[in-house]
Amino acid sequence: MQLGGLRRRHAFAESSRTIPQQWHEFESTLPLPGQLGTRTYGAVCGADNSGLEYMCAVEVESLSVLPADIGRMQLRAQRCAVFLHSGDVSDIQATWRRILDQWLPQSGFRSAQRPDFEVYGHRFDPRTGKGEVEIWIAIADDERGGQT
Repeated sequence: MQLGGLRRRHAFAESSRTIPQQWHEFESTLPLPGQLGTRTYGAVCGADNSGLEYMCAVEVESLSVLPADIGRMQLRAQRCAVFLHSGDVSDIQATWRRILDQWLPQSGFRSAQRPDFEVYGHRFDPRTGKGEVEIWIAIADDERGGQT
């Protein structure tokens, strides 16, 4: 899958404020050239102890048709665990924390160190910020003993 959108770096302490601002800015750029469908994606492009790089995106038919100021990402086939966040998107950080701090360490898997992403489809209303969001976590067998 090829994604085009806006990429920004966010400090964890500020992300609950700055990521919604990024989404607002991104929505004003739509539709992108070559956009496929109406789903939007929130991709975590990388993270360290201080923050993360996040991309608000849509699927596009070709990265080459995107304007120079639009970020690009190609997602290759990967094994993922999929979770559902229901309710207000302002609470999605708590869902991410439960997945990464509780589920992942106990799952028999480890992060595959590939982009994790959120899928905002027809069950999510961007006007109200409510609905269902899928969270896709790239996983690999845990080297300490394999999958449970």
